[in-house]
Amino acid sequence: MSSRRPRRRPGENRELLIEAGLVEFGLFGYQGASTGAIALRADVPQPHVYANFANKQELFLACFQRASAHASDPEASVDPAFSVFLYQAVAAVNDPLLVHLLPSSVAALKRELGDPRFNELLVDGALELLRATDI
Repeated sequence: MSSRRPRRRPGENRELLIEAGLVEFGLFGYQGASTGAIALRADVPQPHVYANFANKQELFLACFQRASAHASDPEASVDPAFSVFLYQAVAAVNDPLLVHLLPSSVAALKRELGDPRFNELLVDGALELLRATDI
């Protein structure tokens, strides 16, 4: 009897990595999250991270796109993982590895949502992060 995991459908590892990235980047920020921890959380071998994304920045930006789409969807239920990730994304806007794309993407999301909703998401993210870290 083999302990091999069943074969996944095309694109499934990418989706699992984005979901895991939302959590890991949300909890530990861009610099604190590792692709190894993201792969482990996604139950995907680490080489699959780089088979699906050119680098950690590309994975982070894919997570940002997912979180932005969720935040922009008026029908979406509240998911703390998205708020926490967005909070960390704002914290990372000046990171030298992300500064080429992230600030304009964050500014565009802020314009789309409006200041009150954007700020509400950030406060929710900060409070959820405090709860998750028992501070």
